[in-house]
Amino acid sequence: MLARKTVSAIALAAPLALLPAQAQDLTVVSRVTFGNSESSSTHYITSERSRTTDGQNDSIIHYSTGKMIVVDHKKKEYFETSLEEMSAYLDRVTRNLKGSGVEKMFALDEEAKAEKLPGKRTFAGYDCEHFSISFGDALEIDLWAAPSLKAPPRYYDGRKLAYAAMGPMGKLFENAFEEMKKIKGFPLSTAFILRTPMSRTETVSEATEVRKGSIPASVFELPAGYRRKESPYTK
Repeated sequence: MLARKTVSAIALAAPLALLPAQAQDLTVVSRVTFGNSESSSTHYITSERSRTTDGQNDSIIHYSTGKMIVVDHKKKEYFETSLEEMSAYLDRVTRNLKGSGVEKMFALDEEAKAEKLPGKRTFAGYDCEHFSISFGDALEIDLWAAPSLKAPPRYYDGRKLAYAAMGPMGKLFENAFEEMKKIKGFPLSTAFILRTPMSRTETVSEATEVRKGSIPASVFELPAGYRRKESPYTK
């Protein structure tokens, strides 16, 4: 299992990467709550790529190639990975744990239960509809999706990259993102509730501001002088 800090850095890619129907570039500011801590992240989104930052770590995803770059500003270093590499990593982890009871603990064999719930709310100026996705008692996703927004074609595959570092839990999230592809509209508020026999964690992401306007290519460039290190997922 990777260090928690690395997982946290990669999870920055998870909260939001929006693309409206008219293919406009967006800059999205989100509030992220985990336990008693609260932080802010900013997301730069185009039809080809996205960059997410909290000021300390960045995640850059290229949709066409499935490549992701994770930047650590404190250490001034970065590494690159890909959807294929992360999928292979996740397969190795789950295969090594086969028969250990992990499948039952993380509901890996559970069918998804997805439903549209009543009610409407507004986030960042967009009207949203209510949905729920659950896998047994292991994972519950409560989300509010804006019908007027949609994700880039490979957006949810990019989200899988963010969670593969979580081992068997990553497989559970992978299944969840496949279900999220079926929802009309894009989630502007998402609560991930993860339960194990020993703990319960909840991560909530809410869009607080959406700015429309062209995003220059320079936004997606790496900082000068940063050192490249080996991807931890090749090991």
